[in-house]
Amino acid sequence: MSSQNQGRVKNRAPAPIQISAEQILREAADRQEQHVLDPIVKIHDAEEYQSHLRDRRKHFEDNIRYRREHIGNWVKYARFEEDNRDFERARSVFERALEVDVRNPELWLRYAELEIRNEFVNRARNVLDRAVQLLPR
Repeated sequence: MSSQNQGRVKNRAPAPIQISAEQILREAADRQEQHVLDPIVKIHDAEEYQSHLRDRRKHFEDNIRYRREHIGNWVKYARFEEDNRDFERARSVFERALEVDVRNPELWLRYAELEIRNEFVNRARNVLDRAVQLLPR
């Protein structure tokens, strides 16, 4: 195509139906699917809480079994354990993830951030030392 024809409009007649930008935006908003939030679980006693944790852990383990190499599943699982203040389990999840992909710098950083967020500075230092030894330059 020549450079002369690129900027030219072929049909300058107005469209039979005029529509404004506001109408386009309103229609787009109407057609969007509603975002469904997960139901909030109300827990009344310790037994129910333990049952809830067991179910969530099973869900995470199933996700990991389904896509073992997907690092996001591992990180979400570790974050879940961190949110429940079970740091040993969170560390265990990260260590298992490192067995799958020891060369992933993102995984090492997330692991160290977990330790730093929870003020385990020496553990974070140990994680970073291991990462520096194992990752290529």
